[in-house]
Amino acid sequence: MIDLSAPQRQSPLAIVFLGLRIFRSLGIAQIVIIVLFIARAPLNGPLAVLPMVIILGFGGFSTLAWWRYTFQLVDGELVVAKGVIRVARLNVPIERIQSIAIDQQLLHRLTGLVRVKVDTAGTKDVEFAIDAIARPLAEELQRQAATAIVAPRPTDGTLPPPVITEDRVVFTHDGRRLLLMALTMSPLTGLLVLGPIFALGGDFFDRVPDAGPDNVTFRWWWIPLGVAVFVVLSMALNTVRVFLRDWQLTLRSSPAGLRRTSGLLSRTSTASSVDRIQVVASAQNPLQRRAGLHSVGLATLGQGDLSLGGCTAVQFATVSTLAAVTPIDALQLDRRIHPAEIFLAVRNTSVFCVVLAGALFAFIGWWSLLTLSAIPYVWVTKRVSVANFRWGLHDELASSSKVISSATQQALLHKTNSVDVTQSIFERRRGVATVRLTTAAGAITIGMIPAAEANAVRDTILHAVETDTRPWI
Repeated sequence: MIDLSAPQRQSPLAIVFLGLRIFRSLGIAQIVIIVLFIARAPLNGPLAVLPMVIILGFGGFSTLAWWRYTFQLVDGELVVAKGVIRVARLNVPIERIQSIAIDQQLLHRLTGLVRVKVDTAGTKDVEFAIDAIARPLAEELQRQAATAIVAPRPTDGTLPPPVITEDRVVFTHDGRRLLLMALTMSPLTGLLVLGPIFALGGDFFDRVPDAGPDNVTFRWWWIPLGVAVFVVLSMALNTVRVFLRDWQLTLRSSPAGLRRTSGLLSRTSTASSVDRIQVVASAQNPLQRRAGLHSVGLATLGQGDLSLGGCTAVQFATVSTLAAVTPIDALQLDRRIHPAEIFLAVRNTSVFCVVLAGALFAFIGWWSLLTLSAIPYVWVTKRVSVANFRWGLHDELASSSKVISSATQQALLHKTNSVDVTQSIFERRRGVATVRLTTAAGAITIGMIPAAEANAVRDTILHAVETDTRPWI
């Protein structure tokens, strides 16, 4: 076992990574100015040594930054000392670390090093990053932060060493599962790629030589052909993205934490303790439902990504159990919402469509009435949504919805930060209300339920928060 109580330095190769980071921090405009100056300036006489001076300056600064950067675990705290001109010392209690991510980008893989990102949820971004260290050292730091059982601090101020437990592999997605994940995803990747093409379409097509006469007329079969090309392109791009991002996606578990690793060119490993998981959610589009796959999200504080795509029903239930929540299929979700939700949605849509049709009538005439077709669509989808929406309150607040896609949400009651009961004018006239449970990493909202029931839910949640002794974070 690596002794993290002694000061640790990054690999000497971190000098290169630190130099690249300093260079990128200058900004694109400054980098372009420097490059243009070096490329176009007459490097005669004293100016001939200018490139060498710049390189030596960056190298010297990076070397000094590497030497002054140390980290260690002291009395249950991660202590980081850094700084070239001014020394900064950062103390982070290990129990306050929300997640530690290990990234191994292509350049890191060529050198056999990894980058560690430590997130405490105290800032918008990660708290700090360790640019280049050996993987065993990074994994030991991650293991002690994510799976250490921290004992109460004794009165003498010392802290006993954490009890480290080995993790086990819960499941790993093979190539066949990744291909199925890609084929059942929505074509958002294709849209992202086609967006710049449409934006620069005029310039692009102006440079394409004419392949036929100028009087080429529109052909109806261009539409289905374009749709087919778009679908095939989206599937191909989704496949590439999934294989690059989720190659060998593996979930590992220990008694106190979960760790997710994946990636082809860049390997990423993210770990978090079970207590940090605030909301467990899942989603299924029609293709995923037909293939029996779930996209599972474990919402934690900070920037830690524990999302797991392509999970079967059994794997989803296993992940839920590991996250200390009851599998959604085992919960009794027998409560429903008021059908007034349908009337509210249709009323709002009708008002919007009538105003929009009136505004467009002067430009497109009677074609503006096509905007009214949104009204029956909203009525049908909202009716299906209300009919299929179920929720329940036990040790956790859970909800399940299903229209075209299906989704579930769960949150343990003792992890609640706040609970609100609100009533709009529409709800107050019908005696219904909306209850919203907010955690440190997400919220669950149940609307259009009887006001008395909403107040009872609020009281139940508050009682659980006050009486439950389990840690919420």
